[in-house]
Amino acid sequence: MLKNIKIIFFILLPLILGFIISALFNAKGEWYKNLKKPEFIPPSIVFSIVWPILYIFFGISMYYGIYYKSLIYWIIPVIHLIFNLSFTPVMFGANNLLAAFIITLFTLITSLIIIWQFYTTKSNIISIYLLIPYVLWLSFATYLAYDIYILNNVK
Repeated sequence: MLKNIKIIFFILLPLILGFIISALFNAKGEWYKNLKKPEFIPPSIVFSIVWPILYIFFGISMYYGIYYKSLIYWIIPVIHLIFNLSFTPVMFGANNLLAAFIITLFTLITSLIIIWQFYTTKSNIISIYLLIPYVLWLSFATYLAYDIYILNNVK
């Protein structure tokens, strides 16, 4: 029973935090609508579907990857989650395209470090597999953030 509560906590924590932050900072505001965007950017609804799924994958991965390890192994995943959750306030609250791109890049880099950490510490292989779609999406998101920055900062 306690194990089930712990895994639910790991799954729900990033999901709830992501939902709260998204609710606080409106991605559908006029500022965002007026930005130049690449032609291949998905509709907003795609982000609303993909991110909750990825947060669930991330939570399960963290449970299998670090739950039973000492606190030292939690440092990178916690830093990663902070980067991930800071994107929305920086992009849609501060309207800072360069900082949003940098945060996305750091989120991608720390996710790759997490995979490396899980691999080198012989964590459950599920923890690595669950991060693959996450890293693929973050790669795409990093490219989008860079492209949006470039499109809107050409003088």
